[in-house]
Formats: sequence, structure tokens, C-alpha cells
Amino acid sequence: MAGHARRAARAVNTTEEHPEEIAVQEQLLRRIDYLRGLDRVDIARLIGASEDEHFEPGTSIVTESTVADSLYLLGRGTVEVSVRADGSDRVVNSITAPATFGDFGLLLQHRTASVRALTQVQVWRIPRGAFERLLRDRPALGLEMARSLASAIDQRDRTRVGAPQLAEERSHPMAAPPPPYRSMITRTASIAASIAVAAGLWFLPAPAGLSVVGWHIVAVMAGGAIAWLIEPVPDFAVALALVVAWSITGLASPALAFTGFTSSAWITAVAALGVSAAMASSGLLFRAALMLLRVFPASHRGQVMALLLSGVVLTPIVPAVFGRVATVAPVARELSAALGYAKGSRGSASLAFAGILGNTLLGPVFLTGVVTNFLILGLLPASARLHFTWIGWLVAAAPTGLLLLAGFAGVALLLEPHRSAHVSRAVRQSQERSLGRLSRREIASLAALGVFVLGLLVQQAFHLDIAVIALSALLVAIGGGALDRAAFRSGIDWATLVLFGVLVSSGAVLRVGGVDHWISNMIAPVASSLANPALVVLALALFVVTVRLVLPMVPASFMLIVTLVPAAPRLGLSAWVVGFVCSVAVLTWVLPKQYEVLRLVRQLTEGEMYSNRQAIAVGVVITGLAILALLISVPYWHAIGVL
Repeated sequence: MAGHARRAARAVNTTEEHPEEIAVQEQLLRRIDYLRGLDRVDIARLIGASEDEHFEPGTSIVTESTVADSLYLLGRGTVEVSVRADGSDRVVNSITAPATFGDFGLLLQHRTASVRALTQVQVWRIPRGAFERLLRDRPALGLEMARSLASAIDQRDRTRVGAPQLAEERSHPMAAPPPPYRSMITRTASIAASIAVAAGLWFLPAPAGLSVVGWHIVAVMAGGAIAWLIEPVPDFAVALALVVAWSITGLASPALAFTGFTSSAWITAVAALGVSAAMASSGLLFRAALMLLRVFPASHRGQVMALLLSGVVLTPIVPAVFGRVATVAPVARELSAALGYAKGSRGSASLAFAGILGNTLLGPVFLTGVVTNFLILGLLPASARLHFTWIGWLVAAAPTGLLLLAGFAGVALLLEPHRSAHVSRAVRQSQERSLGRLSRREIASLAALGVFVLGLLVQQAFHLDIAVIALSALLVAIGGGALDRAAFRSGIDWATLVLFGVLVSSGAVLRVGGVDHWISNMIAPVASSLANPALVVLALALFVVTVRLVLPMVPASFMLIVTLVPAAPRLGLSAWVVGFVCSVAVLTWVLPKQYEVLRLVRQLTEGEMYSNRQAIAVGVVITGLAILALLISVPYWHAIGVL
């Protein structure tokens, strides 16, 4: 019919004949402010969903008040935009290609204006459904769209009344902060360096006391350590590369290399992180944090203590360090703003480090406080494993935890601002009212947590495997609707679990090659020369801190525990003490860039809470405090028989 649209085939077909149209479509999509942060894959999907349409002059393309269902990319021609007022159409704008129109059709139910072709027009129409699919994968895109369209409305209103336009800087929160850029040449060189180190050691003679197979295992592990240091690929990818290297060289069968994924430690870690994800996604963690803040005084000191003690409460029930920090860091930022502290001031830094320290270094104190504790438990002799139930672990670790907590409070209060400030209780109460009663998902999360905690308390009495307890809690969270498919997929740190599983397996691989005995024989003279358990603990803690100057926290903690815990008898220490010392010392820092937790907090708070100099100063003090707390605990460990 003349004057009506002539719809052609979808772009996915026409672009094969006109590849230049792909470039035009991409340019038009990139012109849309809220789409500039999309990656090339998302842009390609939108192009694939587009429909090529042509209109003759005078044809109505969009009619006011009809259902809004798409965005239009104007490839050729000019269109006229009008609105209905006082019984007639009033022209408000004309648009000439290349351009876009119909943006409001992505958010509103009905069209707010009519669009008519003034010349022959060619457009690509992108249905609303394509954007809705994109929004499911990129939730932050919705916020950016709303901001952009609100800005467009503001500019239109200002133009109508003759007011000057306001300059505005655009951001794209939909895109995560990009990782440090590494060119392909740099990445290739880093991978080559890691392989070269492994190959160089491989062809050297095996040292005395170690078999050739064992030395080759050490060579592969050394290459992995170099890769973790220079990070050409993510840490979990390095772990998988170790499995491949062990398998293709015949050092270990795939079944042995993946044996860690069938261990109770790994299964417990999966379940524990699943319960944590349920608590976080349901809002239960945020509610708990607000309750703690309500209990303490609304002053600076009161809120510092609240943030520290939130770690005491959250740590034993949420074994994910990053999950706890991700929950507390935004709360600390809100408190800083409520107290009126400037960015990077002593007051804001004090709150930030109170939240960080309370939710990290207390992790080793509770069996369920950090994932690596499950690894330590799995490496303990069977007789010792029966002793270190949840309660037994806490009893052994309690003095160190109390000393650390007192030290944390002192450090945080040393950064206290010179002026006093108070948080409005009305704000906290308003937040709690907005949360309302416990939701069904929160109740399910609470039930799962109850099963987990109760199971740990009665574990020894009923001879229960910790993995069975953890899986039961996970099933309660899933069955109650607290952990759906999306939360299970995205809320659990699967990358860390892959790394965890491979490094648990590495313990078995090291034992097959006799590497554990070789390490024991090497460190035995050191322990004998020191003769004093306190000096051995000091040397061990300093060694861990030194390793942390080179390796990031996650791979360092796993590697140190896997290699040193089996060698504990030759150090004159129990396996639990060695694992505990490694776990505490590895969570300290001297160089902030080597600590993943600080990088996470900087990202969550946009670098507003503390300066790099403050982080270094606090890190040095905390490292000293942690070593001191471990040394003071030595007589206590002697007294209770765990040393």
C-alpha cells in the first residue's frame, strides 16, 4: 500500500549483501549515550535483532499514544516529530540521518510523540524485547538508560523555556572497572616466562632427597607461582593449567589432579558460599549490619566498634571474605557521609579499616570464617580432625582473635578525627522501616544458617561429616527459595572454588612425588636451630609475610597451607598451628596492591575512603600486631596441648 512501511528482511540477512550497513548500525548505536559502554558482543546482538524498514515521504512511522515497542536507528532521510495539542499536530523537531529516535519506547508503555517521514527514509528497528534480554544480563544498563532519558527530558524542558543547558559528565556504571591493560605481547611474554621457569627447572638435576618425579612436580608448581605473580591470566586459569601440565607430562592422572573436587573440604566450601550468597541476595546480611549499627552509640567511636564487631558476628556465619567485605564497605561509606567526613580523611579511613579488619583477619579464628580453614581441616591427621570441631577450633584460636580485635580497635581509634560527629538515628530507623518484616527469602536464609550452625555444634556428638552438614544447609536455602538459579550461578565465587579444588588436589600430587617429605627435611634443620616453638612461629609468620610481598592473597594462602601443613611435625609444631599461623599472616598486607580485599573496597567505594599512604601505614601496623598476637598465643597453645 502506498504511503505505508515496506518491511524488508531482517538485518541478519541483508548485511551479507551490504556489509557497510553493519558499520553504520554500530556507529548509530554508539551515538546513544547509554549504549557506549556496551562491548562488541552486545552491540552485535542488538544489530542481529534489528529489522530493516523503508518509508515513503509522508508515511507515519510512529503514532502518539500507540504501544511503544522499539528503538529506531535512522540510516537515511529526514523525519518530523510532532505532538497532539488542542486538536492539531504541532511539530516539535525534525531529525536527519544519521540519528536515532524512539528511545522512550524502551521504557514507556505508549509513544509520547508521532514521527512522520519527510523524505524517503530507511531505518533499523530494534524491538524492545532485544533490550529486555540485554537488561537481564546487564542490570546496570537500566539505571544508565533512566539517567540518559531523564537528562534528555531536562534538556528539552530547558530548551522550551529558553534556559541554558547544564554541562554534564557521563559515566557508564554498567561496565565494571576494566582490569589493568595488558597487550597481547605482554601477556604472551608473561606466559612464556612462566613456562620458561618451569622448563628450566625441569631439566636441572633433582636435588638430594627428592625423586625426579617430585622435582618435576616442583618445577611445574614454580611455573605456576610465577604466573600467579605476574598474572598473565586469572589465578583460577593458572590452577587449571597446572592440572593440564601434570596430566600431559604423566606426573599425575586427571583423577588424582582433580581429587580435591571430591573432598569434604571442597564440598563444604561450595555449600558454605552458597548459604552466604543466599544471605546476601535476600538482604539478610544488610539487615544484620543495620541492627548492629543500631545497638551501638551514634558517635564515631560507637560506629567504629559496630563495624569491628559486625565482623565478630558475620565472620562465623559467612565464610566468604569478599562477601563480608562487599556487604560492610558500602555501609562504612554511608556512615562516613552521614558523619560529614571528607573523602580520604582520618574519619573515613578509620571507618573503612574498621570494616575491613573486623571482616578479614578474624576469619581464621572461626572454622567457618574463611574457606581455607576447610582446607586446613582436610590436611589434619584424622585424630586431630576429630578434636577441631567448630567449638574446638574456636577455643584454640580465641586468644589470638581477642588480641587482634583489641589491636584493631586501637588502630581504628588512632585515626579518629579531631572533631566529634554523630549519625542520625532517624536515618538508620528509616532504613530498617524500609526493609520491613523478614521476607520469605530471608527466613529461608536464616533457616539454612541455623542448620549449618546447629550441625557444626553437634557434629562431634553425632559423628557427622562437615560436608553433609553444609550440603543440608544448602538444600534448605535452595528449597526455601533463598538461593535461586541466578543467585547460585552468580552469587558463588566459582573462580575461587576452582582454584581451591585444584590446590586441594595439589596436596595429593605433592605427596605422590614425595615433595612433602622433601620440604619437611629441608625445614627441619631450621626448626632445630631455633629450638624454641615461639621462634619457629615467628620465623613461619615472617616467611608468610615475605611470600605475600610477592604473591596475592588467594594463591599464596592455598600454596602455603598445602605445602607447609604436612611438614608441621618437622617444624616441631602441630599441623593446626602451622595452618592457623599461615591463615592469619596471609591476610595481612604491606603493599596494598597485593591485597585483593583492598582492591575490592576501593572499587566499591570509588577510592573515597582512604589514601594509599594510610593503607600502607595501617598494613604495617596490623602485620606487626598479627605476629605479636600469634607469639603471645604460644604459651596458651602449650597449655591446651595443641602445640
